[in-house]
Amino acid sequence: MDELTLLARALPDAPPPSAEVVERARARLAAAREEPVRPSRSGRRDRLVWAWTLGTAMATAAVVMAVVTLVSSLAPVPAPAVVPAGGNEALLRLADEVAKLPDDRGAYWRRPLLNNGLIRVKAGDKAFNVLSSSRIDLWQPRDVRDPVHVERWEQFVRPATPADERAWRAAGAPSTVQRVCTPGTPAGDCKKIRMRSKPSDCLYTHAAEPGGVLGDRRLGELTLADLTALPGDAALLRERLRAYWKAGGGGMVRESFEKYLSRSWVLLELPVSPSVRAAALRLLAGLPTAKVRGSVTDPMGRQGLAVTFVKSEGFTADFGADEVAERYVTILHPRTGAVLAANVSIAAESAEGLAQGTVMHYQAWAPEAGWTDERPERPRGCRLSDRPIP
Repeated sequence: MDELTLLARALPDAPPPSAEVVERARARLAAAREEPVRPSRSGRRDRLVWAWTLGTAMATAAVVMAVVTLVSSLAPVPAPAVVPAGGNEALLRLADEVAKLPDDRGAYWRRPLLNNGLIRVKAGDKAFNVLSSSRIDLWQPRDVRDPVHVERWEQFVRPATPADERAWRAAGAPSTVQRVCTPGTPAGDCKKIRMRSKPSDCLYTHAAEPGGVLGDRRLGELTLADLTALPGDAALLRERLRAYWKAGGGGMVRESFEKYLSRSWVLLELPVSPSVRAAALRLLAGLPTAKVRGSVTDPMGRQGLAVTFVKSEGFTADFGADEVAERYVTILHPRTGAVLAANVSIAAESAEGLAQGTVMHYQAWAPEAGWTDERPERPRGCRLSDRPIP
């Protein structure tokens, strides 16, 4: 006899627990059974690859952590504030405010992806850091007959800080620098990097997507119409997500519903109504994997709420000749609940040329993101690509 049956027999007149309460209890039980994961140098973070991010490009040697920025240097992220027990109530308070926001409309959903990343390099006998920068701008039409427009620019590669610039100039301000790699890295993955100060190497695509399916398939093959139809109630949203999970949402049919549910934070990046975003925040606040880390300033200087929705520690990343322990946070807009920056990688230890607490790379959304009636135009100096842009 299980515990729920025993309680039911002992309390025959008590009303049965709701499906949401039962699901939450089972999720907490499953989380409690998991063994804690110790940080190790072999535990690399499994980065997402989807059409609206640069996961694939960041993994290639040619791009070497392709990133986009609105600023010229990476600032260390302040240590998240200590949050008292029940700190996830901050998500519930945020949800209450988000639910009051008006629902924006437009012909296109514009989402410029901005990333920043540090690379350790050397020139002569000088070693220093450079900031590599790229940008992907997506225009997703509300009308499925209209074309989806995507363009990618390599923004720049330049010294990351004034101290790095002095080291670069002391080396003669070379136009190419040698990437510093961990021992054993194949030569083809450790090529020289060309310094650049202006945007270049632009590619774009302009074509209708069959069926209007979004490039982001982390929750399944959804369209804007599917997102519009999502319920603004947390319990109903959970059941809708369960239906997507059963249909093989995100292509991960073998994962548990609890794990799939923890990835529902991606709704905070998608063009959903404020009521749906509020429902997602309430749903996430009740998950055992969600933790509010505190108020922080994101790497672009914006105030936000640092949170983690999935495993965020115990990973390592290559930086120069070292492997560095890293941790991750997601930073939400403190009023809209939308994602300001995701996959924010923070050095959990110091290494040569890297101080503990420094942001190593991140993905962020530019301020111009959102619904617009403007239509994309072919950018000058941009080559039409016959292949999808990652």
